[in-house]
Amino acid sequence: MKRIFFASFLLFLLFQTRGIYGGDSGDLVTAATSFGIPHPPGYPLYTFLGWLASRLPWFTPAWRVGLLSSIPHALTVALVYAFVVRLTKQKIAGLFSAAALAGNYLFFLYSITPEVFALFDLFVVLLMYLLIRWSETKENRYLYVASFVFGLSLSHHHVILFLVPALLFFICKVGPLKVSLKKEIYKVGPLKLLMYLFLGLVPYLYLPIAGNGTSIINWNRPVDISSFIRLVTRADYGTFVSGGYYGNLLSQRITQVKAYGQFMVLDWTFAGIALALIGFVWLWKKRRPVFWLFFLALVFLGPGFFFYASFPLVNRFTLGTYERFLLPSYILFSILMGLGIDGVIRWIVRKRFARGPLAKVALTGFVGLLFLLPMSRGYSTIWRFWGIATDTTADTLGQDILSSVDANSIFLLSRDTPLFTTQYMRYARGVRPDVIAIHASRLATSDYPNVLARVFPRLVLPQTTGEAFTAGFISANRTRFPIFSVVPLSVDPGLAWMQEGLVYRLVEESKATPADTALAVNDRLWQAYHDPRNGILSRYRHLMLADVLDVYAGASVEFGKTLLRIGKLTDAKRYFRRAIDLDGDTQLSDAHVYAGLTDLFLKDCASALAHFSAAKTVDLAKTNAKLFLYEAVTTRDCAGDAAKAKTLFDQYESLKKEEETPLQ
Repeated sequence: MKRIFFASFLLFLLFQTRGIYGGDSGDLVTAATSFGIPHPPGYPLYTFLGWLASRLPWFTPAWRVGLLSSIPHALTVALVYAFVVRLTKQKIAGLFSAAALAGNYLFFLYSITPEVFALFDLFVVLLMYLLIRWSETKENRYLYVASFVFGLSLSHHHVILFLVPALLFFICKVGPLKVSLKKEIYKVGPLKLLMYLFLGLVPYLYLPIAGNGTSIINWNRPVDISSFIRLVTRADYGTFVSGGYYGNLLSQRITQVKAYGQFMVLDWTFAGIALALIGFVWLWKKRRPVFWLFFLALVFLGPGFFFYASFPLVNRFTLGTYERFLLPSYILFSILMGLGIDGVIRWIVRKRFARGPLAKVALTGFVGLLFLLPMSRGYSTIWRFWGIATDTTADTLGQDILSSVDANSIFLLSRDTPLFTTQYMRYARGVRPDVIAIHASRLATSDYPNVLARVFPRLVLPQTTGEAFTAGFISANRTRFPIFSVVPLSVDPGLAWMQEGLVYRLVEESKATPADTALAVNDRLWQAYHDPRNGILSRYRHLMLADVLDVYAGASVEFGKTLLRIGKLTDAKRYFRRAIDLDGDTQLSDAHVYAGLTDLFLKDCASALAHFSAAKTVDLAKTNAKLFLYEAVTTRDCAGDAAKAKTLFDQYESLKKEEETPLQ
């Protein structure tokens, strides 16, 4: 078991990222480094451990906090090995499970990047292992340790509650707690269980302590009971759900379960799923209570959780958000596959298919053939991540964004990828310390103005609250600081946002920069930016990290639209071409649409039609009626094909009717 741990840890350490990854990693690392509080539910155990890890002297803050991924996942691989060996008494089956898990793409990803899921995965498998040891020995000390571990896991990630039905059923199935009327025995019964549980919840004390600190990353500022409850229950998002705007329809929830099965087939192949099913049969025959433990854990942590949470599966980024929660199922699958290997080997031996002096050689060759599955998947994973240790794709996005603003400016940030990457570079790496980087979406909350007052006393904070606070904040500070934003926000009449590369500058409408000057400024900035396609994304489009492409592509599309409106068609086409080349999935359809419109105005009929056709192909919604309208107009007025244009107009009218919703 120790050798499995060290081998796994060294493998993960070799690939552990020195830069941040996409998604929440920038927020988590910045909060840990600054003794702050990341997004709800705050992850107090992880953030405190991350703060300790960030004090280490090696490499970058992202690498140091990333140890909370490589170490727990190496322990998870070792526990999976021990799990299978304990159940089967076969080391070869344990090695198969460990190799399959360590080489799995998703598991490997969250072993080398700073995120909360590795620690959560360790708690899941550790709780199940402890209960099985308790069932085998009937020693209550395993149950007490499990109670403590459950408390720790609850102070880390609330999804552990979805494991509770499996744990309780197993405890009841194996036998009730040993409780005696004797005083000395009663003290080590349920009361001791509760004591260990509450001891595991101690990390929650981190939240009010950090909330009273001076970190700019201080979500909900939990210094009182109401704000504490709001943070840990994720009241701003919805408890356990991905967001409050999606997933209420039954069809949407069923889509989550369907995606679960598709991911399983994609990541484990039909051969792996077949082995896992054989492992289920093995458990049913040999360890019935453990079968129910695994079955219920898979149901509740897998399809049950996704049916409830309902993630919006619309692009690479949201798919990346979804797939992270597959990890507990993947760990259980790897164990079941090991049991399946043992079942297959025992069946071959029992049926005596391999006879004679070469029987052992033949059986060994067969097992070696089965090992091709984890080995091939592991090789594919290694190829996809080769070079990620020194990759700075997300870091350079934050650096490019910060390089776009003036000295001593206020910078209003929003949307996860630009927000978290920029905050990481500014507050964890110390880039552009003169810039006041602010989370714009939280200006309307009741807690964030208090955080700003403690961290940046130079700012003028209006007395208004809610949505009016943002406009009042901008108005009160615009004459004292240059103000920039990553998206245009609502401002007072007479003010406007002027795009400069990846950001927008607040200006007075009467003093707006002339078009030629604005074009020169944007060209200069874009020439200085990094190309996100030169890093790890050139090898493989990792789902969440690929959102960096959309940030660059989206900014290029928006400035291209500005150039299109003022008639600078050649320059507009250049910016749309850049967005197309970046291949950001949420922006690609728009880039083709506006490139097609530009070509239409330039009378380049063939190119315009090619862009509109490409836009229909990559359109995420697949029902954009306007694409047929643009194609029809181009076919009629530019290409001169009236018959084909009529067909396209008919398709447009049909789609428009489908999009219309009757009032009743």
